[in-house]
Amino acid sequence: MTTVARPDAPCATGGVAYDLIDAALRAVPEYQSFRGGVLSRAAYCSWLGSGRLRPEDVGLNEDQFNLSTRFPVDERAFVAQVLEGLEQDGVIASTDYPDDEFEALRERVAEQFVHEDRATYIFPEEARLLFALCHLLAPRRTVFPGSYYGYWAVWALPGIRAAGGTATLIDIDPNTMALAERNLTTLGLADGVEFATTDAIAHGRGLDPVDLCVLDAEGPAPHRAPEGMDPDLIDKAIYFPIMEATTPALRPGGLLIAHNMLLGNLTENAYFAGRIANNQAQYARFHGHLDTHYDLQRLIPSSEGVGIYRRRADAVVGEASR
Repeated sequence: MTTVARPDAPCATGGVAYDLIDAALRAVPEYQSFRGGVLSRAAYCSWLGSGRLRPEDVGLNEDQFNLSTRFPVDERAFVAQVLEGLEQDGVIASTDYPDDEFEALRERVAEQFVHEDRATYIFPEEARLLFALCHLLAPRRTVFPGSYYGYWAVWALPGIRAAGGTATLIDIDPNTMALAERNLTTLGLADGVEFATTDAIAHGRGLDPVDLCVLDAEGPAPHRAPEGMDPDLIDKAIYFPIMEATTPALRPGGLLIAHNMLLGNLTENAYFAGRIANNQAQYARFHGHLDTHYDLQRLIPSSEGVGIYRRRADAVVGEASR
């Protein structure tokens, strides 16, 4: 997900977390072997947990250090496998997307996207997957609740624009929304985009029908939440009230793509066992909502996890989601 800091801090100030992690570990032989397909994920994770190298030795925090164990060995192959599964599910009709256009966009984003003091935890395979899906789904109308400063949306917009579609980015923070608009304008992707500086829950209740919802929002971290705050509004638990408000606008068969669905341990990683337990607790009501209103649920084991959910075919647009 996109975030300014992790609870275990310290964190990089500004930029792409993957770049920070990869640069910090690139000279480590075990990391090289893992990324080269020589050392298995389980073996690399075991070595990382042995204490022979500590996060602070390479300038990372514990979260960043452990996230390296979740990186795909082959980003393209990872996305290809996900797309093949979605094709078999009947979600997409093809797995072909313009890979060369993605590479060109990646170069432009690396050169021109301004992060200021913000860090993003959107990982390369997740960016590629969203880019591919939006080309394959060709949505006419897309909403991004919790769009932050545009780094998640930037990968979706080429496919949306190719379909002649429009998009609405929603975030309650005017500074982050101003940065999102500036970034997308610089990249030539702002036409047809509405930048809504408002509460995503309230905005969701008044949405016109949409074909696609791309979700990556968060409320205040637990240690920063005001006393007595509704627990559904804290951290990632906010996914439930946002989708309770937004799901009625999603057309039957439309997709919800949610980031930060890290709910499965790829190895016996003790650090992630704790994170997963916390995520499962935060998403309890969200998962109940999904079980009621979405007839297909696929959890993609990417670096931070991506959930892909299809609105029930018998749904009625505008019906109450309770």
